Amino acid sequence: MSASTEFPAAARDLLSVTGALAEEVAKAPWPVAALLLALGLVELAAGARLRRPVAAVGGALLGALAASAFRDALEGLTGLSAATLRGVAAAVSGGLCAAYPPLFPAAAGALPFALAAGAIAPEAQRSLALGLGGAAGAAIGVVAARPVAALVAAWIGASATALGLAGLLRGAGAPRMAAHPAAVVAAAAVLTVAGFAYQLPSAWRSSIPRDKRGEGPSKDGGGTPAS
Repeated sequence: MSASTEFPAAARDLLSVTGALAEEVAKAPWPVAALLLALGLVELAAGARLRRPVAAVGGALLGALAASAFRDALEGLTGLSAATLRGVAAAVSGGLCAAYPPLFPAAAGALPFALAAGAIAPEAQRSLALGLGGAAGAAIGVVAARPVAALVAAWIGASATALGLAGLLRGAGAPRMAAHPAAVVAAAAVLTVAGFAYQLPSAWRSSIPRDKRGEGPSKDGGGTPAS
C-alpha cells in the first residue's frame, strides 16, 4: 500500500482513538474530566513555552502517526500488531525528542513532507522521494520551530480541553458530545487555531538568560529571553 492510501488510514485511526478517549473520559468520575479540562486550558495558554514537555509529547504523537502511516510495511517487517507498533514508536520518538528537543520540530517537518513526496512519486522512486521529502521537511521544521511548537502545544491543549468538556457535559446530563468524535475533533480544531495565535509570539524560546548569551541582563533584572 502506498503512502497516499496509508495517510488517510492514519487520519481514520486518529478519529477512532479520539472517540475511544472521549468515551473513557465520559465514563470516568467528573473530577477526571475537570482535571483534564484544566490541564488543557493551561497547555493552550502557555504550553509552547516549555520546550522539553512539548518535544516529548509531540514526539510521541509523531511516532504514533508515523507507525500508523506506514503500518502495513512495518507489520510485514516486524510481525507486530498496529497497536504495538504505535506504542513502541511513540515511546522511542517521545524519549528521543525529550532527550534532545530540537529533534521534535525536525521530525514534525519530516513526516508530512515525506508522506507528500511519497504520494506523488512513481512507485520505482518512492523510497528516494520519501528520503528527500523527509530531509527537506526536517530542514523546514528546524527553521520554523516556533510555529511548529505553538501548533503542537495548542493542539494538545485543545484536544485535552475538548475531551474534558465532553466528559463534563455528559456528567451534567447534556447531549452526549463524547459519543460523536467528529464533534470533539471539530471543537479541538477551533481551540487549536485560537491557542496557536495566542502562543506563537512566546513559543519555543530559549531558556538561556540574556546575560549568559552576552546580551546583558534585562532592565527589570528578570533576564527574559528576547523573542
